[in-house]
Amino acid sequence: MKNYMISTTDGLSLINTFQDKEEDEVAALTAALSGLGKGLRKGIDIGDLGTIIINGSKGRYGMRYIDDQRILGVLATDSMSEQKLMHDIEAMAETISHN
Repeated sequence: MKNYMISTTDGLSLINTFQDKEEDEVAALTAALSGLGKGLRKGIDIGDLGTIIINGSKGRYGMRYIDDQRILGVLATDSMSEQKLMHDIEAMAETISHN
């Protein structure tokens, strides 16, 4: 996967392979999205937070915690299925967490 970002939970970019994207803005928005997910998880008691996917008319963005300090964000085309994107994100997060 060539379009991914690893950022901290407080919105700082650590690794960014996006082209022509605002790195700081994407990292901050990913952190905000993860915070919303955490709040919702606590509010309705759904257990551990998994992958969050945002669908747009031009593509998809998915994020998942790598660990307590890092978040993986992946940008995909609209032609990639949600299931494939979720699979790729889970595999990437697992690989990164072991490094």
